[in-house]
Amino acid sequence: MNSPIKTAGHWAISSGTGRDNFNHVLAWHLQHGLIWSGDDCFVMARPIPSQFVKEKAGELISWEKNECDMWYVWYAAGKNMLIRFLEVAPYPLPYVAWHREKLGLEKLKTWTWDHYRKVCKKLK
Repeated sequence: MNSPIKTAGHWAISSGTGRDNFNHVLAWHLQHGLIWSGDDCFVMARPIPSQFVKEKAGELISWEKNECDMWYVWYAAGKNMLIRFLEVAPYPLPYVAWHREKLGLEKLKTWTWDHYRKVCKKLK
């Protein structure tokens, strides 16, 4: 059985990010964001100003905490990853965003923190 972090690494290679770049992104998030890696799931996220999420989410930019109003989830895999992120996020921000791939197309999903919390409660 693959662990969720291995799943993330395999996804990075198949999506063109590459193993070395995935390791770089992982190390960057350890310093500037949030990493959760367990047997159940893997989550990598960082705070970002919401006005830059469309054009800057793919860039590794460290923003000042007071400039950020959104958690951008760079990657999540495994069981109950939405709930786990809610549990391990060091502080809430007004918004949460991530890209969701469906039928080969990426779509940016943005929820308020309150909506995200309500959805997670329903999943428990």
